[in-house]
Amino acid sequence: MMFVESAFITKEFKNEPIPILERITCLSVVNKGNSIANVNGVLIYPSQKQILIVPDMTHCKVELSVSYVATDAIKNGINQENKILLIYKKLI
Repeated sequence: MMFVESAFITKEFKNEPIPILERITCLSVVNKGNSIANVNGVLIYPSQKQILIVPDMTHCKVELSVSYVATDAIKNGINQENKILLIYKKLI
């Protein structure tokens, strides 16, 4: 019998590059800012959570590209806050 250890990891990113994630078994992104986050072509609105990798008993290497789009509130004078939270499970 073989045991595989894994851990849930939560990391917040603010306008900074996201490192390549390896041995990932599932991945969710939560938009904690007030602008729209475009993560690998998926639009994630403020306060929205999006599952990008569904747990399916496999693991992979993930490279995320993130850009931000201003919302109407930001266009009307509110300061833009770009912040996402990654929640993922990784084999260790």
